[in-house]
Amino acid sequence: MFIKKLPHLLVTLLTVILIGCGSSNPLADEAQNNLKNQDFEAAIASAEKSIEQYPGDPLGYYYKAVALGELARSQDDPTERADYYEQMNKAFETAKSVADTSENVPSKINNISGVKVAIWQTEFQRGIDLATNDSVMSTVDNPMKLSMQHLKNATKVLPDSASSWNVYAQISARNKEFEEAVSAKDKYMNMIPESEIDTVDYLHLGNYYYNLDKHDKVVEVFEEGQERYPGSERIASALADAYGRVGEDEKAIATLNKLVEQDPKNPQYRLVMGTKLYQQALRIRDSLNTNSQEIMKLQKQFNQADQSDKEEIKSKIESLSSENEKLMKEMNELTKRAEEEIKVALEYRPNDPAAYETLGVIYQNKAKTYFDRRNRTTDNKEAARLDKVGKENIRQAMKYYEKAVELDPDNKNYWRSLFQIYTFLGMDEKAKEAMEKAGMKE
Repeated sequence: MFIKKLPHLLVTLLTVILIGCGSSNPLADEAQNNLKNQDFEAAIASAEKSIEQYPGDPLGYYYKAVALGELARSQDDPTERADYYEQMNKAFETAKSVADTSENVPSKINNISGVKVAIWQTEFQRGIDLATNDSVMSTVDNPMKLSMQHLKNATKVLPDSASSWNVYAQISARNKEFEEAVSAKDKYMNMIPESEIDTVDYLHLGNYYYNLDKHDKVVEVFEEGQERYPGSERIASALADAYGRVGEDEKAIATLNKLVEQDPKNPQYRLVMGTKLYQQALRIRDSLNTNSQEIMKLQKQFNQADQSDKEEIKSKIESLSSENEKLMKEMNELTKRAEEEIKVALEYRPNDPAAYETLGVIYQNKAKTYFDRRNRTTDNKEAARLDKVGKENIRQAMKYYEKAVELDPDNKNYWRSLFQIYTFLGMDEKAKEAMEKAGMKE
């Protein structure tokens, strides 16, 4: 089983410990010999007797700590090691405390750091291997869970090791233990110098909070990240998303505006800006649809209501209709701005398939809006006009999707969008080709 014998580094350390003259404490010598024979239970028993009879000698605590560490590592189940490691650290700390009051400090006390590092290294490396090495992962069940536990043990052995907390946070997140991930990442970021905190640290921490549905904390993390890295596109984009989730759309757009102002010729900034503007427009469209459905219900109620109730229902309909007019205007303005930003992005990066896809989505949704209005009107002339405009938008969407697949012919999502449009327009041969390219079955 894993690590039943001492690793090379720890053997070397213990060899240094065990070679030399015996001490004036026979019980410490006994604990030392038991350690040499790898009889850890006996070593602990001897060390405890030493502590009892020679409380001023730090060697009893020292040997007890070493034995506890090795007893922990002899446990096959890493979850059973944690308590031993906590006891080990306490014994080591007591050994150092007692040594501070001793006239003659045993040289072995200087080995404490090395012993702890050797034990930490085995736990840390085992955790890494279980998460990244396929040959190691295949030898156990639930390797990621075991990896997490080994890394947790590493943090217990060396609580001041920043790298332990950072990796433990990442592995906790992969195990969907996001509370653990947040706690570990916070420790890591508070331990290292501020100058060493990177953009990815803020992105990770924000993502952990996102998975806990703590969106106010997500905003807080990304605001701090943007303050430190004002030019980071990834943090600005993440912050804009976070603002959107908490209903701060104006802040979302303002955040992206700063990036565009800093580098107006950056096509990626323009594309992200356009995408966020359009996402905001879609949220308004959802509100429009909700209001429209409510208006339809109220109209039915109006037709069936008593005369005394009709005035109140009519007032509600007028209020919602007025609100929809404002929402429609706002949505159209945002959509126009989004389209403009994406087209500017294409001026600087004309072969970006994602930009063409976004334009395709915009025009496809425009078409849907016109078709929905067509379906609701009772005016045949107006219905014909709306149908014509809707089809013009559909054809424009088709051109953008076709450009996207021209640039990225293996993207199945683009082909699926084209399949929908070709089918709607009755372009059967092209629809069949798009269906095949999209990997769809008949």
